[in-house]
Amino acid sequence: MAIDVTLMLLQILNMALLVAWIVLAIWALWRLRKEEMSDTAQVIWTVVILLIPILGAVAFFIVRSASRSNQ
Repeated sequence: MAIDVTLMLLQILNMALLVAWIVLAIWALWRLRKEEMSDTAQVIWTVVILLIPILGAVAFFIVRSASRSNQ
């Protein structure tokens, strides 16, 4: 019985992480479209956002916000 509850909670956590990845990736890609940068940089950021779950999108937001504050 305890194993069933643990597995159910792990499955819920897994689904939450999947949803978070999808939402963050879509949001980051949407923001990436509005950024003024070279085509090569956009392609590299797209690959990073899509291939590195969650951390790729978070890295995009951190790097882009840091570069905006320097301007």
